[in-house]
Amino acid sequence: MLGSLPVVECEATPADEGVFWNWASAIAAVMAPGRRGKSFSRTFRTALHGGTWTLIGYGGTQLLRTGGTIILARLLLGPKEFGLVALVNVFLGGLDMLSDLGIGMDVVQHRRGDDPDFINTAFLIQAGRGLVLWAIATLLAFPFARFYNQPALVWLAMVGAISIGLRGLTNGSVWTMTRHVQLRKLSILTLVGEGVGFLVTLAWALAYPGAWALVLGRVAGTLFFVAASHFVMAHPVSTRWDRQSAREILYFGGGILISTSTYFLAGEAERLVVGKFVSLVELGCFSLALTISSASTAGLRQVIGQVFFPLMAERVRSDPAMAARQFRSVRLGVLAVSVGLGLTFILGSRWVVALLLGPKYAMTGWILQLLGSRAVLELFTAATASMLFTAGTSRYAAIGNVLRIIFLAGGLAVALSHFGFRGAVWVLAVAPIPAYLPLVVGLRKHFPAALRVELASFAALLASAMLAAGIPLLIR
Repeated sequence: MLGSLPVVECEATPADEGVFWNWASAIAAVMAPGRRGKSFSRTFRTALHGGTWTLIGYGGTQLLRTGGTIILARLLLGPKEFGLVALVNVFLGGLDMLSDLGIGMDVVQHRRGDDPDFINTAFLIQAGRGLVLWAIATLLAFPFARFYNQPALVWLAMVGAISIGLRGLTNGSVWTMTRHVQLRKLSILTLVGEGVGFLVTLAWALAYPGAWALVLGRVAGTLFFVAASHFVMAHPVSTRWDRQSAREILYFGGGILISTSTYFLAGEAERLVVGKFVSLVELGCFSLALTISSASTAGLRQVIGQVFFPLMAERVRSDPAMAARQFRSVRLGVLAVSVGLGLTFILGSRWVVALLLGPKYAMTGWILQLLGSRAVLELFTAATASMLFTAGTSRYAAIGNVLRIIFLAGGLAVALSHFGFRGAVWVLAVAPIPAYLPLVVGLRKHFPAALRVELASFAALLASAMLAAGIPLLIR
């Protein structure tokens, strides 16, 4: 519903011992004979504390966002409004991702990630990028609206673009907090910012129902978060500029730019394509299904990015063999969650949509089955991609995204011309599979000890999905 905001903070100590990444297995290990009375691994406490606050902050944000969307859809807005704002969001998100330099990720993994000069140089690059993106979005708003033959998009996109410029001014402390898995304060701040955005959206929708409520809520939430970040964070902003830091940040950003650009073209750009060939009502139902499916996995993917990634990056630097063994535990935990979510989407989507959104959004039910299954696939593969990032390589993710783009280009062309909207959604649902194949190749090269459990887990996930899909046929 609203624009995405950064997440982060909680107190913890650096990792220095072995860690059980799967929470359930960790607790079982602590309770096993011979372990009673012994203290938790410091790394486990870090992972548990950071993971808990990430789920509270980011998971709470997704719940608030999804719940707010359902309230607005049920009582105040129609599919057309959500269709318009879906185009605005993908337009702004596309500009953001097509110019992403991975600045935060670089601070998290860089040896100078705690150096104030490095952090401030990163902030200045980020701020400059945000202002440039705001100017570009403003200039492109009119041709974008004309391409879709939707005049209302001009001002919606221009005002929405303010959030991009604002987000570039976020205090650089968010990166160091992620680096040290200190996620409490910023998680709370993110949740409050989302709440502010929702209240503005709700108030405007009550007074003037329409797409403007969603756009203004996005801007208000971003403004609150950015302003508050400078009051509660540790690093004051200055004009200090370090040439060496800038060179290293931009060099790292080159690989991330390729990866995120291809990721956008392989995933988020789907709404640009679908929006050109379907009605606003269909696009609105599609957008709602995408919101619900994404929210179900977003918190867990954030845990992978903000807890698993920094802790595992530290472990890879010190003991790659131990990192591979720990990754196997992560994989089994992610598999269990993925199977549960997949069964829920396949068996329960139509019922949930009928209950929460009502008959005018009935189309959303079957779309949610497919997009929910895709979200589960993306959650499953996120752990593999992050593990490869800890080895300092984004090449396999970029190659995977290129394969996904090729698959989508051919698949959507055939589907939209011969099978219609339903066929196009099927293509989108299976698109993560081609992108996953290079990740397996990368895992085999960098962490061969983890390959067997990776392949077995993927086979188990697919088998559970096929079983769930066959249950309705058996009942009939």
